[in-house]
Amino acid sequence: MFLRLLSRQITALAVLATASLLTSLLKAEAAESTARPNVLLILTDDQGWGDLGSSGNSIISTPTLDRLAGESVRLNRFYVSPVCAPTRAALLTGRYPERTGVAGVTGRREVMRAAERTMAERFRDAGYATGCFGKWHNGAQMPLHPNGQGFEEFFGFCGGHFNLYDDPLLERNGVPVRTKGYITDVLTDAAIEFLKTPREQPFFCYVPYNAPHGPFQVRQDLFDKYDTGEVSEKTAAVYAMVENIDDNVDRLLNTLEQQGKTNDTIVLFLTDNGPNGKRFNGGMRGAKGSVHEGGCRVPCFIRWPGQIQPKRIEQITAHIDLLPTLAQWCGIPSDDSAALDGQSLVKLIQDGSDPALAERSILTYRPNQSQLEKFGKAAVRTNQYRLTIENAKVALFDMHADPGQETDIAEQHPETTERLKSEIEGYVDAITPSITQARHVPITKQRPTFIPSVDATLTGNPGFADNISWAHGWVDNWTSAADTISWPIDVAESGRYQITLHYVCNAKDVSVSAAIADQDISATLQRFKSESVVRPDWDSQATPRRMLFFGQQSLGMINIAAGQTTLQLKRQQDGQMIELGGVTITSADLPSKKQFHLFLLAGQSNMAGRGKVTPADRVPDPRILMLDRDGNWVPATDPLHFDKSIAGVGLGRGFARRYASEHPDVTVGLVPCAVGGSPIAAWAPGGYHPQTKTHPYDDALRRIQTAMASGTFKGILWHQGESDCKPGLAEAYKSNLTEVMERFRSHVGAKTPILIGGLAQRDTPKWTEHRKRVDQAHREVASELPACAFVESTGLALKSDNTHFDRQSLLEFGHRYAETLADIQAAK
Repeated sequence: MFLRLLSRQITALAVLATASLLTSLLKAEAAESTARPNVLLILTDDQGWGDLGSSGNSIISTPTLDRLAGESVRLNRFYVSPVCAPTRAALLTGRYPERTGVAGVTGRREVMRAAERTMAERFRDAGYATGCFGKWHNGAQMPLHPNGQGFEEFFGFCGGHFNLYDDPLLERNGVPVRTKGYITDVLTDAAIEFLKTPREQPFFCYVPYNAPHGPFQVRQDLFDKYDTGEVSEKTAAVYAMVENIDDNVDRLLNTLEQQGKTNDTIVLFLTDNGPNGKRFNGGMRGAKGSVHEGGCRVPCFIRWPGQIQPKRIEQITAHIDLLPTLAQWCGIPSDDSAALDGQSLVKLIQDGSDPALAERSILTYRPNQSQLEKFGKAAVRTNQYRLTIENAKVALFDMHADPGQETDIAEQHPETTERLKSEIEGYVDAITPSITQARHVPITKQRPTFIPSVDATLTGNPGFADNISWAHGWVDNWTSAADTISWPIDVAESGRYQITLHYVCNAKDVSVSAAIADQDISATLQRFKSESVVRPDWDSQATPRRMLFFGQQSLGMINIAAGQTTLQLKRQQDGQMIELGGVTITSADLPSKKQFHLFLLAGQSNMAGRGKVTPADRVPDPRILMLDRDGNWVPATDPLHFDKSIAGVGLGRGFARRYASEHPDVTVGLVPCAVGGSPIAAWAPGGYHPQTKTHPYDDALRRIQTAMASGTFKGILWHQGESDCKPGLAEAYKSNLTEVMERFRSHVGAKTPILIGGLAQRDTPKWTEHRKRVDQAHREVASELPACAFVESTGLALKSDNTHFDRQSLLEFGHRYAETLADIQAAK
């Protein structure tokens, strides 16, 4: 008995001890998880090794970066690719860029395959918040876009360079954003917002600045500081741009300090290739684009206070090493889906040396841009040697004895030369199939897909304007019916899509067709005239670069089958030149009638919308369609209405976005019918509005009948009354409004909710009795009719015309309509 009891007590104690140990381990694991470091990775564009005071440049002022260098592990022999996009792909994947499909900087050679597993995807999947703020340059269409490659938040641009650095039009997660300020400052603002966001999880923040890449635009006072005649105008602008970067890095580091995150954050700073011009670079041979030392060696600083000690390391390291290094420090699980070329630098950084790296070599390949299947130029870097191959000539340099690469010693070291030459040739043989594959543009339903004209194959007369076929370029001289412009595309899902042309054409009656497989659509373009302008640049010796603004027009809807095919554009007749910026392909699937929720937008100008249309308003939302002027369902963009040429942003899309977010399984169909200036009398059968020469009610009824063939009405949105705030009209307004609503319901359903918006609340103490009467009529009808509600306009701002709500207020008004509808539905 005693032994049995003792045994039970021992077992119980063991269970308790085990539980206690397990709890401690779980707590320790949780503590370790929450203690994982943040990462701030800063990359600049075309800043060379010598563009820092800490590199011995006596002209440039970079106090923050110099201080960061002193507080960091300084990888003094750190190598990247000779140009932008390959470096970025290698940095993000830990693999040589050609393995990821990246072989250049334009013509889709810059595109990294979506299947590559990026640093952002690894960090996101490990529980990190991920954000990218700046230049991407590894693919623009989903899933090649940063949001498709692991970054939950993206603010910046996807192309290889940018045209205007002041007040730039950038994008946030696929939606254009008009900004104020200098681009480097604006990007830093967004990154700081991300750093300050309260969250439980650690963050991975990638800040790839686009400066000091050209065009050379910067504040005049900074430019004047360096434009003293000691250096060229271009170099003066570059140094000014780098000083501005230095100021912004200071802002980032100060933010970490203010947030108490300095000791918890690994900060890395590097640049993407050698300098974009001849200037101080430590005596190294070559610059951007070169496979020599000066084209590939860049600064790299890594700071982690309390965890790694500042030191200078001479061992060769590279962009491919940062992913495995950060993964080890941050406890990111390894992934065997793709072999990494990079090696972890953790031991090297901790101990100052790592025998495993002593015999390594770093490969650099710059493919032949016109014929990717042919050998381009290449280099192999070891701790002692650099071998280069250019124009089939092999050269070997002893980088210890000859850092400026003045003496070729290949003949004196034939074995070393042959070994390194074979290494790079074997690599090129292995990756050539990867970089020569067809580069189809992915088309998804997730977002509209813009395809730039510079990615096209041209036949006939068309060419690239000014012979420039990279970001912001366009096709010109499209004049003949025999000309073709085509792109290979890869459609993820079969469906109904809209093709939109981005063009300039100063002529009428020009018809263009788009063909995909056996489908063909065409439209006559509206005349759109636009004069090109020369972009600003402080370098007066640079060749002027033109810019052009494009109009947009839908060519129509087309059914596309899933799979790889070709999109081809042709014009229907010879004639005046069309200049083409590109095309956008947008999903426009029609759901089942039950899942297609329709909303009538009726009334006058504030429903039609007079808000200023921004680039963001021209981007369709997933699952929101509109019935266009011709009675076709198309992706909804502002202006929704076509009552007058001044139609702008209204409240419809603000409403639809909120409704769509609350009903994820439906598609929203907007039926715009509002007519600016129309009194309530025009909304009776046979009513006529002479100003627009329309019959508002009769026209709306026809559109209602067209819409009901496809979907189910779920609401009537009404905003009107300003035209009836007059003697002889206001007195009958309530009865007339009641009749209008009942007539609408007789067609769309007797229980269909009605939302009536309030008049603008301006100068309410000065309201006339007639305006008060109309306002009261709105409120009374809303309270008396079943499933009807009034939507307050209190606090909404008007434009300078003191009549129409401004854009932001209309978006907010739309949200209020959606919230009011939700209240009606909840009350059922």
